Amino acid sequence: MRFSGWMSVSSLTLCAAGASWALWRRPGVFPLDDGLFWATTGTVLAAWVAVVAALVAALTARPTLALGVGLMPGVMLLAGGLSGRLVFPSAEAAFFAGPFALGVLWLVTTVRAHRAVTRRGRALALSLSALAAPLGVVQATARAPLPADTRPALEALPDAGPPTAPPGTSLSADGALEAPCGAARLRLRPFVEFTDASEDGFWALRRTPVVEKTTEAPALAGPGRRAALSVTAADGGLVVDAATSVLLDVASHLSRTADVQVSGLVAPHLRFDATGATRYPASTYDYPRGRPVHFATFTGDALVVYRATSAEKGPFVELGRGPASRGAPLGITVLEGEVPQCHLAFLDFTAQASTQRSPTAGEGVRVNVVQFGRFRDDAAPLGVVLSLASTGIGSGLETTRHRAGTYRTRVVITPSPSGP
Repeated sequence: MRFSGWMSVSSLTLCAAGASWALWRRPGVFPLDDGLFWATTGTVLAAWVAVVAALVAALTARPTLALGVGLMPGVMLLAGGLSGRLVFPSAEAAFFAGPFALGVLWLVTTVRAHRAVTRRGRALALSLSALAAPLGVVQATARAPLPADTRPALEALPDAGPPTAPPGTSLSADGALEAPCGAARLRLRPFVEFTDASEDGFWALRRTPVVEKTTEAPALAGPGRRAALSVTAADGGLVVDAATSVLLDVASHLSRTADVQVSGLVAPHLRFDATGATRYPASTYDYPRGRPVHFATFTGDALVVYRATSAEKGPFVELGRGPASRGAPLGITVLEGEVPQCHLAFLDFTAQASTQRSPTAGEGVRVNVVQFGRFRDDAAPLGVVLSLASTGIGSGLETTRHRAGTYRTRVVITPSPSGP
């Protein structure tokens, strides 16, 4: 039993242990037909299979097999670095140059350690090690966002003058509406906004001119106008009609199409029209770990309400489910304990939302999200954040896309009959 054979066993074991720590996801988080299964769970399983193969090679004195499996991590790193550079050309080169250089070093070191292998054996070993190349390629390709699946409702930004506030309400210069919600006070900002953006779909870390422009708050006036807003009183409530122009396809990690804050509630709860009479506590949640967040997502034929396990991370517990069709209003009732305060109907959310599976959450969770709760502070306002496509739920920094176009956010706010 040669030293080189046992070196393959030890080096591969270290690689498998590292992959288990960095890439592992519970089986079933991503289905087999999702590239992220092979980029995470599948890669970890393959690494441990390689460890077993190296152990067999060492025990049975098969140097060609030992060399072949010993080369696999280097081949995977090489393929991953090269494919990452091709898939994400605008990202920092260091993200991919590092794995590529480490792959080259691994290959050279492993070949030199197995110098006793014949030339024919080396050719066979290289052929065997090529089996690891797809696992390297999928590390990049599986993390590239799919083509945009959001569906802008309008063809162009409507002509609109300065919005006016009906009696009892107020509007800020940036278009945020404040209005009563029973005994509470509601603040609504109804525009599509991006917290971050990526030029090529890689992690949204770089601040480039394109990113800076994309993440600017949409202006309601001026030569760079990208938003329109009107607020009218109707039937004892309010109708908010907002539009936001997104000038190009945008890949982002965090975004929103409406941001609601309700202050003055002691025991806030939400009720979704789609899931019937069930009330969901708007609990305090933490980040990056701690108390879990609650959220809902539209699947295309249902609205599903979940609770995370720690902060925004899974596994996710399904709390409720009800039928919901594309184009149907998303209705939400805000309650103080068991007492309804006001009802919000988002008329365009399901019509425009992407129903792609989330690359960060898995478990069938979609990229559209209605996240609700109090952030970190038990005395903080209730926050309800809606996004047509976002990857804030789950683990990771993968992005998802919004299609260029004009998005509409119509919200009907009505007082609840049983409220104060």
